[in-house]
Amino acid sequence: MEADYKDIIDNPDEEQVERQWRILQAIRRSIGVTKQELVWERKVSERTIERDIQTLSRMGFPIVDEIDNREKRYHFMQHYEFPSISLDIFEYLSLTLAQDMLSFLSGTPYYSDFIRAMQKIRSAVPPESQQYLEKIRKFIVFQSRPIKDFKRVSPMIQIAQKATTGQQRLELTYKSTRSGEVTIRMVDPYGIYQAENALRLVGYCHLRQDYREFNFDGRMIDLVMLDETFETQQDFNLAEYISSGFGVIKGEPIQAIIRLDPPASRWVREQEWDGLTKTVELEDDIIELHFDTNGRQGLFRQILEWGGCAEVIAPPDFRQQVLDEIAKMQSKYAG
Repeated sequence: MEADYKDIIDNPDEEQVERQWRILQAIRRSIGVTKQELVWERKVSERTIERDIQTLSRMGFPIVDEIDNREKRYHFMQHYEFPSISLDIFEYLSLTLAQDMLSFLSGTPYYSDFIRAMQKIRSAVPPESQQYLEKIRKFIVFQSRPIKDFKRVSPMIQIAQKATTGQQRLELTYKSTRSGEVTIRMVDPYGIYQAENALRLVGYCHLRQDYREFNFDGRMIDLVMLDETFETQQDFNLAEYISSGFGVIKGEPIQAIIRLDPPASRWVREQEWDGLTKTVELEDDIIELHFDTNGRQGLFRQILEWGGCAEVIAPPDFRQQVLDEIAKMQSKYAG
């Protein structure tokens, strides 16, 4: 049994999108295309073709039909110019590689939309060009594993995006990472961004009376868009917010000096680090990193990741924080 019309509108799959795009390509012919020709070309039922035409019409394509020798023929309204896609083979290769790179967002509405766009573009590439591209792709591989299983939270992402655009308040049920406490919060959503293996909602939390971010993962239990609207606070800038802190962790400011020995120093000096103000080269391939950041906890975690190659030189209380953590780790392995 075929899916009902609402399912076709709300949940298009890749095969359906590609079929509908190819139907548009057929309709744009100078003489249009008959229903029977579409049935034969796409190898589907007449009812499926009719539903596809209805879907495309609802999307805004000016499709008209007429009876030609007792057959229904579809074509575009007179004077309508159907947009064409013109890409060379290397532009298409770049888009294909971009699809691989974005695969970590698999399960989100953003990735689904990108896949549908790629299906449309792919239909404009000749088969021989696609074969050539597949040969090239054997030598260029971008591999990205999915960050999370986004399927459960995908509807919440869509709600959050709609609420952000419409400036509508959200009721968010969220579980704290530190305490495990579940709270219900009123949040004014300001934006969504991806960083450090997570997709995050940023907004003003009325419970905490401050800006907060919430991961789209198991901690997000429920999300409801309210009828209430809000005004964005003038002092908030999403780009500046994202760039602040160390990594994605924001909070207490700190000015710190970290000394790094090889081998960590060799690859650390080649990277960009949040809040890094100066790198001092010392003897024996040792470097000193000077940080000024409002992400003390994020920098603390990074130092632990560098392990025995890192030493906190200043400030003293930050050095002691790292020593206390090392003592806790030693106690775990004692005896």
